[in-house]
Amino acid sequence: MGKFSRSWELAKQSFAIIRSDKQLMLFPVISAVACLIVTAVIATGGTLMMLPAITSAAASGERFNPNQSPVFLLGMFTLYVANYFVMVFFNVALVGVANSRLMGGKWTFRDGLELAWARKGTIFQWALVAATVGMILRTLEERMGLIGRLIMRLIGVAWALACYFVVPVLAFEDLSPFEAVKRSSKLFRDTWGEKVIGGFSLSLVSLVLMLPGIGLWLAAMFLGGIKGLIFGTVVMILYFIMLSVFMSAVGGVFNAALYRYACFKQVPPAFDHDLIASAWAPKS
Repeated sequence: MGKFSRSWELAKQSFAIIRSDKQLMLFPVISAVACLIVTAVIATGGTLMMLPAITSAAASGERFNPNQSPVFLLGMFTLYVANYFVMVFFNVALVGVANSRLMGGKWTFRDGLELAWARKGTIFQWALVAATVGMILRTLEERMGLIGRLIMRLIGVAWALACYFVVPVLAFEDLSPFEAVKRSSKLFRDTWGEKVIGGFSLSLVSLVLMLPGIGLWLAAMFLGGIKGLIFGTVVMILYFIMLSVFMSAVGGVFNAALYRYACFKQVPPAFDHDLIASAWAPKS
């Protein structure tokens, strides 16, 4: 079975869980709305705080460089932390409910929120760690040459794999952030090995599912002129938002299933054992 076929089947099996409990879709929706609000508030506050410096630079004919402003850097870090906290908070809630559904439980939306709220301190600590690492990697990548950027991207991939199970670990094992990374990395290594390649790609599935939205936009543009272009653009944006919510929920369900396999070698009834076992494979 090819990579896309495997990814498609895993997405379908994850969707079967979502279809049985549509409350799972609420978590990425609320997360996205909360992130937009947080971003708007922090961006507005940061702009107001930097306004005197911007005005002063304009008055003296100089160009204002935000990267040299401590207020801007502090604001960006605050934005990273706040958004990480929101996303991980709702992902923990999603994984909690998804895990219950996978094992035949009856957790509700409220149960997921209660789990995330009980872990709020640890989630905030993880947000600080993730934001710090993210900003360091981004800063180093921007200041290095081509080879340096490639190295930093490889480091970023290694970090992402080490953190693959951090959300379910935070949800179910309540470890500190650094302990959670160690636990996540160990689960990954013990199950699939040190050097792996992905046997699945939900991003690939997302790209394919984006095609109908793009096709509709093109059709509306050619058939309806300017009005069609506007209508098609609005519909395409709404479709992409819905697709993003859908794939976030699918990703949460799949992450919970892989976590159970990595921890207990149990494959939930809704998933195919061979597909889960081959989600990651050793590099040849």
